Amino acid sequence: MIRKTVFITGGSGGIGQATALKFANEGYNIATTYLNGDTTLLQKQCEKLGVKFKAYKMDLRDENSVRNTFNQVFSDFEYIDAVVCNAGKADKEMLLSDVDTKNIDDLLFTNLRGTILCNQEAFKRFIKQKHGNIVNVSSIFGINGGPCEAVYSATKGGIIALTKALAVEGAPLKIRVNAVAPGYIDTKMTAHFSDEEKAKAVSVTPLSRIGQGEDVANSIFFLATDSSSFITGEVVVVSGGVLRF
Repeated sequence: MIRKTVFITGGSGGIGQATALKFANEGYNIATTYLNGDTTLLQKQCEKLGVKFKAYKMDLRDENSVRNTFNQVFSDFEYIDAVVCNAGKADKEMLLSDVDTKNIDDLLFTNLRGTILCNQEAFKRFIKQKHGNIVNVSSIFGINGGPCEAVYSATKGGIIALTKALAVEGAPLKIRVNAVAPGYIDTKMTAHFSDEEKAKAVSVTPLSRIGQGEDVANSIFFLATDSSSFITGEVVVVSGGVLRF
């Protein structure tokens, strides 16, 4: 029997690590990427669980880096069941009027263009496999927008639009595409929050806590497996109730 394999971009971040461990605990082999982070501990944890683990250095801003990494991953592993496009970045909060074009381009190329390229490469290969699942990591800011996070919000909103469009393209080909939109999660991106900012985040969250990487990982796992076989083009909000209607 072929052991299932998942390819997760951004494995050195909080959500990426938690997602890799969730899949590893369920018996999946793990392929993941990093850029500046470290995946040494994650590798040890996955190998302790008895699954194959391999990490690849990839720069989302570099088309050749993305293409070459996908080529290598799909060569190193016999069959990839799902691709989780998690890698991305945030910038410091500021008014849009104060953001320079270099920062705009960096966020656009990393979060939106990079995710588009990863979806494109996964889609090409899933067409040949006649099966596959893609899960994109967006944000609640991609739905309602975040003040002083205009560019970041735009990139995450673009990921949602990408997900919905590609889901329609992929449906006849047995390829499902979904997204998760995390709220305030305890990761490197929120590590800079002051005590006051953390308290405010908790106060606007009906479940009265900051989310953990595992909270997002559980939803990603659900969307990437047959448990959600009749779900595509959807955005699962993992926010503790921040987005309520």
